[in-house]
Amino acid sequence: MTNGRLQDKVVILTGGTSGIGLAIVRLFCNEGAKVAIGARNEKVGNELVKDIRKSGRGEAFYVKTDVTHPEQVENLVKQTVEHFGKVDVLVANSGVLILESILELSLEEWERTIATNLSGQFYLAKYGIPAMIKSDGKGKAVIFVGSELGTVGTTGGAAYCASKGGIINMTRAVAIDCASYGIRVNCLAPGPIDTPMLQSEFTQAKDGEAVKQAQLQPLLIKRFGTAEEMAEVALFLATVSSSYMTGALVVADGGATTWYGM
Repeated sequence: MTNGRLQDKVVILTGGTSGIGLAIVRLFCNEGAKVAIGARNEKVGNELVKDIRKSGRGEAFYVKTDVTHPEQVENLVKQTVEHFGKVDVLVANSGVLILESILELSLEEWERTIATNLSGQFYLAKYGIPAMIKSDGKGKAVIFVGSELGTVGTTGGAAYCASKGGIINMTRAVAIDCASYGIRVNCLAPGPIDTPMLQSEFTQAKDGEAVKQAQLQPLLIKRFGTAEEMAEVALFLATVSSSYMTGALVVADGGATTWYGM
């Protein structure tokens, strides 16, 4: 069912072929949006566009994009404007998860994490916001997708926590810059969500079950979240339902960061 809450809105989303990003694409299209998907997986991206076209709900357009290259993100924005004529909403969702102790973390892993998680989201804002300013209409919104681990530390999280913490404070600064243009800017910070990224953490660990139980332990809601639940929060931030919110951090982590676990 759809209420058309994003009817005819043009959305650019990065990292849209898996996990939370994929769920956001499907939900936003179901709500009538026209979504430009920027991601590296060309096969999945094109298949996703075909599926959405078959559904008859919303529209989708895929542009192969590696967010670590600013010129590719700029091209994503340019092609979106050429294809759909405007930009109303940005969802900066690019991300990689590398967990290594500071003693083991390589420079390459650090640089890849910052380039994807932080710089990649910055590039979408840098090139996407000017296009939004030129577009007619109201209800413009930017959503940065951070993480609960931008607010607390975790084992082996030097690079990941730094990148996600940077996203959270970048959200506040960009919200200030965009206020006079009527563009709201907020950050969605998911907790442990049952996505391929989380599952890969378990499969790559020496004792995946122990890692899984350690992640479940602090959750007041005793389960991992779903990508579809995060998409619903993103929809809230993209619509007039959150019209009095900007510069805000919305944590959806099952209660993990509310306590010490005792």
